[in-house]
Amino acid sequence: MKIQFQKLKNSLLLFLPLLFMFAFLGCDKMDVKETYTLKIPIYKKLGEVRKMDIIMSSAQQVQNAGKIYLYKDHLFINEPNIGIHIYDNSNPASPKSLGMLPIIGNFDLGIQNDLLYADNIVDLLTFDISNLSKPVLVDRQKDVFAIKYKLGEIERYELLDTDLIPVSYRDSLINSEYKDKYTPKEPELIYLENYSALNNSGGGTNQVGQAGSTARFAISNNVLFAIYLNKVKNFDLNNPRSPKLMNEVDLGFGIETLFPYKKSLFVGAFNGMHILDITNPYQPKHMTTYAHVVACDPVVVNDSYAFVTLRTGTTCGGVQNILEVVDITNLNSPKQVKVYPMQNPHGLSLAGDYLYVSEGDFGLKSFKVNDVNAIDKNMVQHLDKIKSTDIIAGPKSLIVMGNETICQFDYSNKANLKQLSCITIGKSK
Repeated sequence: MKIQFQKLKNSLLLFLPLLFMFAFLGCDKMDVKETYTLKIPIYKKLGEVRKMDIIMSSAQQVQNAGKIYLYKDHLFINEPNIGIHIYDNSNPASPKSLGMLPIIGNFDLGIQNDLLYADNIVDLLTFDISNLSKPVLVDRQKDVFAIKYKLGEIERYELLDTDLIPVSYRDSLINSEYKDKYTPKEPELIYLENYSALNNSGGGTNQVGQAGSTARFAISNNVLFAIYLNKVKNFDLNNPRSPKLMNEVDLGFGIETLFPYKKSLFVGAFNGMHILDITNPYQPKHMTTYAHVVACDPVVVNDSYAFVTLRTGTTCGGVQNILEVVDITNLNSPKQVKVYPMQNPHGLSLAGDYLYVSEGDFGLKSFKVNDVNAIDKNMVQHLDKIKSTDIIAGPKSLIVMGNETICQFDYSNKANLKQLSCITIGKSK
């Protein structure tokens, strides 16, 4: 009995150090505080931002795609608040990144005759891109874009040169106990509404690029139309290196997209579609408004019909996921033709008798729309594996933007889209 007890005692002595070690490890684990990575804003005065040189930087991966734009053989990808990535897209199967044009507070772009127009916080910039390896800033129109914002506790619509703007962010590791206590040293600029963007259609012999269906500016007949709060303003581009503000049309709250077609400008709004007569583009006139349920609504049109998507899950308050077809043969009296249920439609694009619809997380759908009363019976293809939010039906490829990729497809055979390439968006990793 004594021998057995001694053996047990010796065994315990051997294991005690291990027990103490595990005990202390456990205590250490309990004492370690969880850490968080916090984005701390780095500020500059607006006046300093305006003096910064904007020079093409080396190629970078797109981290967050905002808008896509096609001009000649080049693809432009806006990264919101960061700048514009530029790709040589002469071969859609192998787009090559040329670099990035860093523009703080940039959300949209438009191009006509080798001049790129882009927003820079509240200013409109004009770049000469005849040499895309070295874009040159040739003009700055100050304060032409209104941004409702909050600076500290103050809300206003004008920024001063002395106002501090968050131009970038740095990562900082902090312990969990400080997570809720951290506040930036400077008042953070919070964008509540942004009304700047550029679109696609042109007139005459001008070379104008193509944008997606969610653009807020439109270039047509040598005039740049721009949504500004509840108004559509127009800028004369006869002196293209220095756009001149002409006048405006007040359409009320909630206007959000522009689509020019021939002598008309279609304006998507939260609660309907406005139609402007731009026969004289310097004096646009409101013709009529087609009302629908409240929702975000990109619009594309052809000679006879407007195609509108409405969806749920947005800040616009949508309660339906539908594709709406509107007869516009009489522009003064548009009439609903048909409504088709969808899954979660976003942007859309027309190419002849074919309509391409981005269904968000539910993929990309294509329809033959020569018979608008039977669109649901004429779905051509559904690619349910690709997430899509906007589309450009370009001359060489169908460009499909989603939250994870920007892919291009050969759509010469409308019933069998063939993937050519995909650009990965960094945040999807």
